[in-house]
Amino acid sequence: MVPSPQGSDASRPAHAAEERRPTSLLLVYVWDMVLAVLALFGALAAFGGGVEEHGRTVTLSLPVQLLQAFSSGALAASLIVIGTLLTRQHAWVRRAQIAILAMTAALGLTSLLADQVTAGDGLQLGPLLGSLLFALLDVAAIVAMTGARLTAWHRRGGSVPLYLGGLVAFWAATSVALAGLRLAA
Repeated sequence: MVPSPQGSDASRPAHAAEERRPTSLLLVYVWDMVLAVLALFGALAAFGGGVEEHGRTVTLSLPVQLLQAFSSGALAASLIVIGTLLTRQHAWVRRAQIAILAMTAALGLTSLLADQVTAGDGLQLGPLLGSLLFALLDVAAIVAMTGARLTAWHRRGGSVPLYLGGLVAFWAATSVALAGLRLAA
């Protein structure tokens, strides 16, 4: 007597195989959460009152501390929101994820360059390597999000919700303002 394939994978409907989440989606989710936790730490660290620049401690005013905290908090909130939505199959989730990761890499490198330009004491290798590592991990997540499996996974239409677009725009605006303050100082 031949056993029936009721418990085997052969008995699953064809659409169930399509519904399996790609592994790269999990890896991007983990990277989102790591970045979100680091951004939350950045939001809390903004209230330390000072920052070390070029071997000396500089006291930051309360408005600058608030701006740094809001910027890091908005980044953390954006990453948490988009991370929780990654398993939805809407195409706008993939586009928003790619945009946030690209902006994170670009703003991180821009911030590093602004710090290096104002330092005047040459290129610091430690911060450069750290920023490049984070940028490379962001690019790796972007490459994963543009892969064939994730493109096929995020197949439903729709547009980015206003709350997420506003949150990302607020984070970008505060980040640019902070970079401008660094260059002006």
